[in-house]
Amino acid sequence: MKKVISTAGIFLFTLFAATAQTDDSKITDAELEKFAQAYQSVQQLNQSVQQEMVMAIEKEGMTPQRFNEIYEAEMDPEVEVDATEEELEQKSAVMVVIQEIQTSSKEKMENKIKENGLTMPQFQSIATQLQQSPELQQKLQAIMMKQQTGKNPMNEN
Repeated sequence: MKKVISTAGIFLFTLFAATAQTDDSKITDAELEKFAQAYQSVQQLNQSVQQEMVMAIEKEGMTPQRFNEIYEAEMDPEVEVDATEEELEQKSAVMVVIQEIQTSSKEKMENKIKENGLTMPQFQSIATQLQQSPELQQKLQAIMMKQQTGKNPMNEN
């Protein structure tokens, strides 16, 4: 299996966490169910986006692993980038495509969230509260398992 592109993870973190603000309001079960559905839709879209990015990298004649090595080295001021001029040009060309993919996928992700009955600020607020609450995380896991299997593990003996 191909290595997940680090820029995809950075992009998702930025999209969902950077603008999220802590909200002390109580999350209802209905909101958590909507969040679970939206989250799963976004995860599926994210997998598709990652595949697009891998194809863009390979189209330029690089491997995802080499792209990541060069990208990460360029992000770390302590590390000297060990890449040929050709590799740097390939990486630059790939970054243009990746930025286009990220721009279009952000809109698609926002639409997936809206299709599941939440606004982007609601989704971000719930995501922030989930990070801070193990109890809420357990409820979400139970909801997601119920959505996938039809069984609620919280009600089983």
